[in-house]
Amino acid sequence: MKHLLLSGIAVVLLVLPVTAGSDAPVEIPTEVPTEVPTEDPTEIPPPRPPVSSFRVPEQMSLCGEQVPLEREDVKERLEYEFYYLLDRQGLLVTYMKRAARCDPIVEVILEMEEMPEDLKYVPVAESGLASRAMSSASAVGYWQFIEATAERYGLKVDGYIDERRDLTRSTIAATAYLKDLHEMFGSWPLALAGYNWGENNVRRATKDQGTTSYYDLYLPLETERYVFRILALKLIMEQPETYSIHVPEDERYGLPKVMEVDIASETPISIDILANCANVGARTIRGLNPWMRRNVLPAGRYVIAVPTEKADGYADRVAKHLSKRRKVVHTIKRGENLSTIASKYNVTVESIEKWNKISRRKPIHFGQKLTIWQ
Repeated sequence: MKHLLLSGIAVVLLVLPVTAGSDAPVEIPTEVPTEVPTEDPTEIPPPRPPVSSFRVPEQMSLCGEQVPLEREDVKERLEYEFYYLLDRQGLLVTYMKRAARCDPIVEVILEMEEMPEDLKYVPVAESGLASRAMSSASAVGYWQFIEATAERYGLKVDGYIDERRDLTRSTIAATAYLKDLHEMFGSWPLALAGYNWGENNVRRATKDQGTTSYYDLYLPLETERYVFRILALKLIMEQPETYSIHVPEDERYGLPKVMEVDIASETPISIDILANCANVGARTIRGLNPWMRRNVLPAGRYVIAVPTEKADGYADRVAKHLSKRRKVVHTIKRGENLSTIASKYNVTVESIEKWNKISRRKPIHFGQKLTIWQ
């Protein structure tokens, strides 16, 4: 039965079942009193079915390769991750909201590199699509690169810049790495195992155990769960409504509207200056440029993402601000430290360290002269 409200008259449409030989349902409009209750936005939705009522499909693929779900042990491993995630509905909602912001970038890069779209679930499994995620092994960013692998695939990582936290750059690097792993192993599950545990470890395991099937290898527990976690994420996030996960489109996080602006500075530049020139807070600038590790950038050229409406004239405002800076020579007094000096001149400790080529590990002393740029 359907309710429609037309010109102040509530109309009920009775939809009769289709019988053999009929062409379509028969809809009979019937006038009823207009006091038909409208939907109450505060009404509590029906209770979610128990997690145990959901089932994994009989067939499933990952990156175009069939998963042998006819094997009971394989099905059990998938079901464990599937039910584990379904029991954490809030986490899934967060993943789906973030995916609306990240997927447009990731999907374009995967398509450009002719890589399977299913790989977009890897950063969900790795970091929950959080740029500042860091593991106990110091893997960082959306795709959880360790520093050595990041540098091998062209990402800059130093005390001031960490491109593992940049979605576009890290996705390009991860795509290249995964492509190499797939060429190495000829199988996407094995390539993903190599991404998680390291290619040399997986190569050694396949040799020692005499099999090239991911599903037959005995691996560290994290790596044995890894591919199945990605499978479970794919299964749920592709059809969330099937599993009573409801995330309205207008509640998902969108891509920020930004423009990238080239700037250059012959001296270290504070993030506060970059924020002030865009008339936004430092948190906004850091959020739009997650590759920034500190509150200061060394002298050099940078591409800074700023809100679109602030981009016009941004480079000129930064240049004008930098041109007004003056050099001050500060003589250290008794009881002073880098923090108190930085506070006095409204600069950062990192800037003072860079300007004077010192570090907090080397103590400053009374009477020492420091260069300060204001």
